[in-house]
Amino acid sequence: MSNPQAQDVIRCQYCEDKSAVFHCVPCGDELCPECKVFHLKSKVPSGHNIIRLSERFHPTNQVKICEVHLSKAYEACCEDCLVPVCITCIQEEHNKHAIGKLQELYEKQKAGTAEKLSKMKTLWKSEFTQRLLDFKEEENQMKTSHKIVRKNMKKQAEDFIGHISAIMNKCFHDSEEDERKQSEAISLQKMEAERFGKNIDLLIEKLESLIESNHPVDLILYRKKNPDIFNELKLPEKFDIVMPSFTAGHFNKSLNEQQFGKYTANHDSHDSHLKLCDDSLQNKQPTSSASKTLSIKTILGFSVKIGEAKTKKENLLYATCLDDRSAYISGEGPGILLIDRSGTELDNVSTDSKPWGLGVMQDGSLIYTDGSDKAIYSFSLSKEKTKLITTEHGPRGLCCIRSGDILVCMGLFNAARVVKYSKSGKKIQEFQTDQNGERLFIHPRFICENVNDDFCISDLNFMNNNVVVLNKSGNLRFRYDGNVVFKTLKEEFQPSGVATDSLGHILIADNANKAVHLISQDGNFLSYILTEDDGISRPWGISVDTSDNLWLVEEENTCVKVYQYLL
Repeated sequence: MSNPQAQDVIRCQYCEDKSAVFHCVPCGDELCPECKVFHLKSKVPSGHNIIRLSERFHPTNQVKICEVHLSKAYEACCEDCLVPVCITCIQEEHNKHAIGKLQELYEKQKAGTAEKLSKMKTLWKSEFTQRLLDFKEEENQMKTSHKIVRKNMKKQAEDFIGHISAIMNKCFHDSEEDERKQSEAISLQKMEAERFGKNIDLLIEKLESLIESNHPVDLILYRKKNPDIFNELKLPEKFDIVMPSFTAGHFNKSLNEQQFGKYTANHDSHDSHLKLCDDSLQNKQPTSSASKTLSIKTILGFSVKIGEAKTKKENLLYATCLDDRSAYISGEGPGILLIDRSGTELDNVSTDSKPWGLGVMQDGSLIYTDGSDKAIYSFSLSKEKTKLITTEHGPRGLCCIRSGDILVCMGLFNAARVVKYSKSGKKIQEFQTDQNGERLFIHPRFICENVNDDFCISDLNFMNNNVVVLNKSGNLRFRYDGNVVFKTLKEEFQPSGVATDSLGHILIADNANKAVHLISQDGNFLSYILTEDDGISRPWGISVDTSDNLWLVEEENTCVKVYQYLL
């Protein structure tokens, strides 16, 4: 019976007779001790790195594939640019630079990182803990202060109410006193009128008896004695009663606020982190969005797994909205899908290779970059495909701005730039360095335009990842590196897709941390719209539609999700 362990023996790739004991990391060869000597005599740009065969699966000994040249492995480092490079990188971009060993650069950066890490654990950790305690104390003081303020307000209001009540009671007393006097006057007039009425009744009765008397002497004698009896008849004088009235005083709100007292809120510089929209945006906002406010994480539409749709797509990477009902998406491999919110496939655009960026022109035409032939293609609504632009460097993300021009991210390291083209394909302008001549980007990937005419570019280079924001003239406004005050990212910030909405917010997909950052147009962090706790996994491409809904594609789950975050 054969030994089952014999199948596990790895043979030397040179002599094929002896068991392999060593492994060369750059070459990937397994070697016996004798062949190791001959192998070391062969020359490679990065040199050989011989390790024990048992150590070949250690993370530090794994071969890393070049991000730019996917068929090549990182073999060395550029000492000028401080980046890992493959053979093709050296030939194309770094042929005049000093090339060194990866391990040496790693050891230098490892020592520096360890030193900074030690400071973080001691200095920053202790200060962060103390800051949390300060927050708690300030919160308690703030709550106590507000209670005292509200108590004083209530006492002031009670004083005002007491003063107003005193004025009201005096008015009530004056009215009641006038009512009493007027009632007495009316009673006297009434008594005089009743007495006059009784006298009239007696006189009428007397005269009627005299008229009806059988003897005429009685009437004659009575009239003789009372000659003016009819002339003296007169009703008692009547006094008119003036009815009361009330004229309300003028209530001046401003004056009364000064009399009552004014509440003053104490704001500090951190208010900018709570502000949803800068005042400067008011003249930029469309009227349809003027009443919108931020409401985080409200799922609006759908979550569709495109890998299960009619036309399968794997590892979704890019998305751009056509309107508020549909969006173009693409991933690994050729082809672009147009889908609606239900995940229904509306169109399937054929491409020769994998698209590296998607955009929509003002007339609704699709534009996309093709890195394989360094070109930008357009696909019209009449389904006519045209090579619109041929570029000097590999194009990636692109967008069509309000002027009708096209912005394109392209190049790597010293060749990294953003180029503006007219809609006919004529180069207009390039953005490569800032006002001081410093390089703006290392590897620009995604780009979009904001409502204030800024350009927002995600620079994902795995060395100094950030989002670069330029004004319309190409001058640097700020960089956002994801380091939010008092918030800790689990992984290094990895900005991929970037988008803006009608209120000027900048939305950034953070692939490594499985989150979507929301910042103001001036670079102030506002909130995480979505995190891993909300069920998203490795977001890559994002786009905001005409109704300010966020469309997000997930690289791992091959899903498209739509969220409403503005109400």
